[in-house]
Amino acid sequence: MTLWVLFFLAALALAVGGHVSSTVLAARKIKSRVGCYYLARAGVERAIFEVKGSTSVWDSLNQPWSSSEEQFKDVEMGSGSYSVYYTYASPFGGVATNYGMCDEERKININKAPEALLKAVIKNLGEVDSMSAADLAAAIVDWRDADDVLLTGGAENSYYAALSAPYPCHNGEFQSLHELLLVKGMNMVLFLKLKPYLTIYGTGKVNINTADRVVVVCVAESGGGGDLSNCRLLADKIARFRTCGNVFTDTSIMRQLNAFAQLSSEERTVLSRIMGRLGIKSTCFGGIASGKIANAGEEDRRIEFVFDRQSGVKLYWHEF
Repeated sequence: MTLWVLFFLAALALAVGGHVSSTVLAARKIKSRVGCYYLARAGVERAIFEVKGSTSVWDSLNQPWSSSEEQFKDVEMGSGSYSVYYTYASPFGGVATNYGMCDEERKININKAPEALLKAVIKNLGEVDSMSAADLAAAIVDWRDADDVLLTGGAENSYYAALSAPYPCHNGEFQSLHELLLVKGMNMVLFLKLKPYLTIYGTGKVNINTADRVVVVCVAESGGGGDLSNCRLLADKIARFRTCGNVFTDTSIMRQLNAFAQLSSEERTVLSRIMGRLGIKSTCFGGIASGKIANAGEEDRRIEFVFDRQSGVKLYWHEF
């Protein structure tokens, strides 16, 4: 009887121990995930603090908010660390990672861009023929405008209602970039090519201090009225100006650029025509903040966010 009692107690101890062990493991995992989450939150707040602390009248890629591994990569805090970063299309191909924040004004705002600029972006960055690019640009404008007036090549409610799985035309501003996939003529392959250069945030002006060369080419081609070769030469001179450590510090962009690299009369004409679409300051900034607990394996928590510096409001927040 004594042996049977000892056997029963041993079996009970093993059962209780296994249950407690799994509960403790689950509790540790929950604690680790919560810790990772708040480390990511700390990264968001640190990034916002950096942006709000910038007092210059311009924003450029050589400022701390844009690129600083010391401030944004694996920053230790308590028992873990956080990072703030964004990914972008590398000029050498593929996707690259930069530690810091990405200003939204370096991109094309699809809620504010005129039809000609949308066409240039789709044609040049999406590698689409001119006619298809014009039709898709018209469909994007039809999607976001409030009327049912059909633009040439565009699409309004009559088109979307006739689909096998019908849905209404939005007739309002895009609420997310992925809404583009609902627009006539858009597909996933084209969307992924365009996505790195598009936004729904910001003033609509392109920050000439931060925009990619290809974005400047699209702005120049659509609004400058010049030959594409002149637009590319102008974009090259702007890129070299920035690569040499220079920054456009006021609205006299043409004077600063001309002093650095003599502009041709055609290039001056193009630049003068697009000045209204260019700026030197950004309002919205975004990135991905990740938090990780030491000795917790590869597990982390991430938060993708966009912050409006003017209003002090977080415009976008996605936890994953």
